[in-house]
Amino acid sequence: MGEKATTPAERGRDTPASAPLGRVERRSAHLAARDLRKGFGEGPVLDGISLTVAAGQRLAIIGDNGAGKSTLLRLLAGTLEPDGGTVTCTTARMLVAQELTAAVDATVATVRDDALRPALDALAELDGATAALGGDSRAVVADATNGANGAGGDDVAERYAAALATAEQVGAWDAERRLDDALAGFGAAFPAATPLRRLSPGQRYRLRLACALHNPAGAVLLDEPSNHLDDDALDRLALRLQQHGGIVVLVTHDRWLLDAVATAMLDLDPTADGSGVLFGGSFAEFRATRATTLRRWREHHQRGIEQEKRLADQLSSAQARARESWRPGAAAAGHGRASRAGNTVAALRRRLEEARAKRGPGPPEPLRFGLPQLAADDEEPLLSADGLRYRGRLTLPPEPPLVLRAGGRLLVRGPNGAGKSTLLALLAGRLEPDGGTLARHPGLRVGLFAQEDDLDPSDTPLALLARAADESREADAARAAADAGETEPDAGDEPDLDAIREAARATGLLTDADLERPVGHLSVGQRRRAVLAEVLLRRPSLLLLDEPTNHLSVTLVDELTAALVDTPAAVVLVTHDRTLLTAVEQWPVLRVGAPA
Repeated sequence: MGEKATTPAERGRDTPASAPLGRVERRSAHLAARDLRKGFGEGPVLDGISLTVAAGQRLAIIGDNGAGKSTLLRLLAGTLEPDGGTVTCTTARMLVAQELTAAVDATVATVRDDALRPALDALAELDGATAALGGDSRAVVADATNGANGAGGDDVAERYAAALATAEQVGAWDAERRLDDALAGFGAAFPAATPLRRLSPGQRYRLRLACALHNPAGAVLLDEPSNHLDDDALDRLALRLQQHGGIVVLVTHDRWLLDAVATAMLDLDPTADGSGVLFGGSFAEFRATRATTLRRWREHHQRGIEQEKRLADQLSSAQARARESWRPGAAAAGHGRASRAGNTVAALRRRLEEARAKRGPGPPEPLRFGLPQLAADDEEPLLSADGLRYRGRLTLPPEPPLVLRAGGRLLVRGPNGAGKSTLLALLAGRLEPDGGTLARHPGLRVGLFAQEDDLDPSDTPLALLARAADESREADAARAAADAGETEPDAGDEPDLDAIREAARATGLLTDADLERPVGHLSVGQRRRAVLAEVLLRRPSLLLLDEPTNHLSVTLVDELTAALVDTPAAVVLVTHDRTLLTAVEQWPVLRVGAPA
């Protein structure tokens, strides 16, 4: 009684980062990378990255979309081979990727079996080593240690000792119990025969998180873990990561989670000295330091440009004087002046070359999100719905009805699996309800930004945006024809690719290079930005956003948050991003409960 309540962030800060739990402290588990390099045919994504993470430490990898964060996680997890450099890990590793792909026939049991495999393999090896000893294992190990068994005895005893150490490290004897506890703790104790495709993204992610974190000494590598978690699951994740005795490496844009759990950060964004800069401290301190570093880099670069301009002006003047001082057949004094002028020109040229080499590249300009001017239709309701039902995954009460007008706002809250994504799909017309009523304004233009997409890997963002522009143009023509009482709309001109490029630039979501690259060559964050740009360029009057901050860089998240508050379009938002929730705390809230 009387004990002060603490947040996960406060509990994490009270625990020294260097004090891992239990047996791991004695075993000194670590994950190390040396001079990692990786490219995908378009230049290096990572070049010369080195790091070491010890048991009890929690390293956050920071960087813009496309900086190589997910690539680095896969290299550290051993699921991707580097082009150069090495990765070593002294404990079991498990990667929880941000893309929740699964085989068609995969079930909950499939994921459980994969998680328990290190423990089962360790027990099988221990059984084999014990059988090889052929007697009292403790006596044989002792004899081997004293040299009584000869070389063969040493080999057998060493195998047994290694197998025993591995089994102890992974807690092999009670691994299944710990897994069951972790599944219950994350609300992921689903029946073993449940197909993964029947689970929501949040449910699938909680299942994999529990499987990753059940090994108290393992190395857990998490790619955007907060993307699919509701509030309760996010609190549980923060606490479990703080208590994890093994190694944690995570990639996340979630500012709350970074402050709650990170003990160090690796910044993959470019710096004046390269990339891959390690930083110790809180995320707030990191952001302040990073901002100061970028400001000084820009100032230094600008001073270099100004110095080069002065030297270039001086060189131009010196070259003009040198030409004037040289005359054919002039006296010796004239030749002396020409020689001195030539020396001055050479010296200035050397100084200019040195200044250019010393200045180096300037800091990259970050993408700046700009929301297009979206439609704001008349005062008639854009959309109204009541009593919507869909296959047991969603049931809305008939009262009060849901009514959205131009500029309206609605925040949808509820736990994973409650039907939030289903509701957005119904409002967008992607699904047809089993019951209830749903009416849309005849001129309604809906933009749905869903959590998952099915883009063709061979497609390009430019082609995606061109199709969106074409469909938007056809919709405009059809509406104009209807308003004029005509039956055949004027198709108009074909989309202007230069205009589409300019519109894409204005959103701040894609670089010119990203527009032309196949989708399969983009990072998850870049691909999601392409989808968001496609939704926005349709100029919807109703925006349906399902976890829009997932996969975006922190800078873009900040700017998207500000834009959503001001847009004239109506917005229905599903999010668990706590910083975004704070910004929209005055919005009306529709709560949907867990399905029956």
